[in-house]
Amino acid sequence: MLQNGDVIDGMYQIVREIGKGGTGVIYLGYHLRLRKQIVIKRIKENYTGRINVRGEADILKRLHHTYLPQVYDFLEAGGGIYTVMDYIPGYDLQYYLDNQYQFPEQTVRLWLKQLCEVLEYLHTQDPPILHSDIKPGNIMITPQGNVCLIDFNISLDGTEGGKLQGLSPYYAAPEQYQAAMDILYSGGGRFVPDPKMDIYSLGAVFYRMMTGYLPEPQTGVPYPIMDLDIPYSEGLKAAVSRATEFNPARRFKSARQMGAVLDNLEKLDPEYKRMGRLQVLASILCGVCVAAGILMIYGGIGVWQKDAWQDHYSELYTVSEAGEESSVITAGTDMLNDFMMQGYMNAHPEEKGDVLYIIAESYYRQEQYQTAAEYYQDALKAVPDSSLYLRDYMAALTRSGEVPDIDALQQQYPEAVLDPAESSFIEAESAFASGDMEAALAKADAAMNLSTDNDLSAAVCNLKADICVGLDRYGEAFGALSTAADISGDRNLLRKAGQTAFNAGNEAASDVEQRTFYEQALTVYERLCSEEDASYEDLLNRALVLRALGRYGTSTDRLREMQERWPDDYRIPMWMCYNYLDEAALDGDNEIPTEAGFCYDNARDAYESGVQVQEDGDMEELIRIMEERE
Repeated sequence: MLQNGDVIDGMYQIVREIGKGGTGVIYLGYHLRLRKQIVIKRIKENYTGRINVRGEADILKRLHHTYLPQVYDFLEAGGGIYTVMDYIPGYDLQYYLDNQYQFPEQTVRLWLKQLCEVLEYLHTQDPPILHSDIKPGNIMITPQGNVCLIDFNISLDGTEGGKLQGLSPYYAAPEQYQAAMDILYSGGGRFVPDPKMDIYSLGAVFYRMMTGYLPEPQTGVPYPIMDLDIPYSEGLKAAVSRATEFNPARRFKSARQMGAVLDNLEKLDPEYKRMGRLQVLASILCGVCVAAGILMIYGGIGVWQKDAWQDHYSELYTVSEAGEESSVITAGTDMLNDFMMQGYMNAHPEEKGDVLYIIAESYYRQEQYQTAAEYYQDALKAVPDSSLYLRDYMAALTRSGEVPDIDALQQQYPEAVLDPAESSFIEAESAFASGDMEAALAKADAAMNLSTDNDLSAAVCNLKADICVGLDRYGEAFGALSTAADISGDRNLLRKAGQTAFNAGNEAASDVEQRTFYEQALTVYERLCSEEDASYEDLLNRALVLRALGRYGTSTDRLREMQERWPDDYRIPMWMCYNYLDEAALDGDNEIPTEAGFCYDNARDAYESGVQVQEDGDMEELIRIMEERE
């Protein structure tokens, strides 16, 4: 089983599982060389024997089309077969159907035409490539309002003797569905795939979009679309009707032919232009508009967008409070890339500024100051009168090594006026960046004395902590961070306080001083872990602080509680093993305790079951210790 952080073939890092396709498990990944997000799909074991890895890799990698994800690799590694391709931001069409969106004709025609183009491209490859599982869940809608067809099964190559891969009953052509039933119940497995199956599936998807009805697996569409009173032109309805004909011979001969019909709907439907004008009026009345290919939905869009934004913002806030930085970046970026929410945020720039600011704060905490500055600046562009955004933009620039021109920035954003306390804070940041710690501390104290704002006071305390660490004054640093956390209620500042105390304990000159710092760290982590949504890192750090204090039994108890939630994580049994070994050593016992051996076996199995991003020094040391003692 792949774990978050595993690396395949030394190049593709697993970030997290994001779904399951017709033939495999799908992961969000990261291309370590190209430094970009990707999708990694592990083919299900029952399909691996059907795949010609080398031949299909060549086919996949030569595909280049605007409405297909770029495929980077198709490889065997660790007993699995993986496809590596572009990550497409946005939501799939099923998401919008589930939320009861309705689509204006311009959008339907645009997407249908784009999908005809990509099917024509696939069907005219040598050998032909059939998708075989076209459904709303396999049609991504990009932030630009275009389609991207994903999860196609290249083993359906249009040649006699092809094998049937995954399909979705409601969208599969009736003859394709019947072939699947024959395979399932009679053991047959060879048939002649046909591009008209993809054409039917495409028509079935748009039948569902336009009518709200699902086709039946065995009998096709339940009601003739031409008989339904729906707000679409007769020409468009006729195109979808022909694509979904039960008899394959009556469907379009090719995706190109269907695309050509879509290009000439006006000629086929004299009423189209008049109807189009009526639809524009209806769209205005219902809140529908399409601009630059971006879909806006009618029928309660404002309410839905607000609810959707609040749900996603709540998730973003939750992962930010939990200190899950990679999740913050992913959740925030997804919100910015969701073209449905873009409409809401463009109408409510303060909300957009909030999202950008949370992302910026995450990068700042990770000490990626240049990237943080870029997001702070974007937040400032969205809300140009925010002195908070301007202040933190300047601070990030300073930390990144730049010297911000305060006067020029004030002229650029005249509505975002820094007060004297904020100006002193920026001066303190500049002194800190230049290495003048005493001047930085004096400026920070001045800012603190002038501040009447809790957020600014917390930011000043955070800066004072960094300055004190630079001066090796760890006790003052811990105190400043504790004050910052109390003022702001920010759990990330509390985490920083705990980490600072723990690091200070590691550097302490005496046992008494070390224990004092460790106890301070434990107090912080106990406070963090008392929350219902305590994060993995907080729980693990608490166990490690207990271990550092020599409370091995309590540390092991806390780790065992964690193991119930994360049974496949090797670090938990690894530290349990260390606890058992060290506890035995205190008793003068050099034998390996039974519990330690059991934990070691679990840890090593989990560690070696996946390729790590890099070797874990603690685990490698444990392996060395155990092998020497065996």
